[in-house]
Amino acid sequence: MDIDSETRLHPTVHKAVSALQAGDKLTWLTCFTASAKLFDNGKRRGFHQFSRDNVGVMYFTAIEHIDSDGRGVRGWFHLDDGEEIVAYFKFRIDTAEMCSRLDVYRLEGERHLPLQGN
Repeated sequence: MDIDSETRLHPTVHKAVSALQAGDKLTWLTCFTASAKLFDNGKRRGFHQFSRDNVGVMYFTAIEHIDSDGRGVRGWFHLDDGEEIVAYFKFRIDTAEMCSRLDVYRLEGERHLPLQGN
């Protein structure tokens, strides 16, 4: 999937999603503050553990929707076990244009499920 065609993304979000797609952990991490928070379906998770374990393994195979502010992305997402799901990533950007929080959701109909196990 060519993320460069997704010009409606906020520049920091574009850089982060491009790094996720390329499996580039270093660039991914440079998009986030040192104290970045991750919430998986509303449950707090370790951002750095998520990054270590999933960047390079999980990625979008198709983007279906970008929020009007360019900070939210919904689309088909490849998981580490080969399963493809519909996922939503919402990036919170601080005043320094860095991501300070990432909310991820696995979408199934009206239900939101954790991207990772319990």
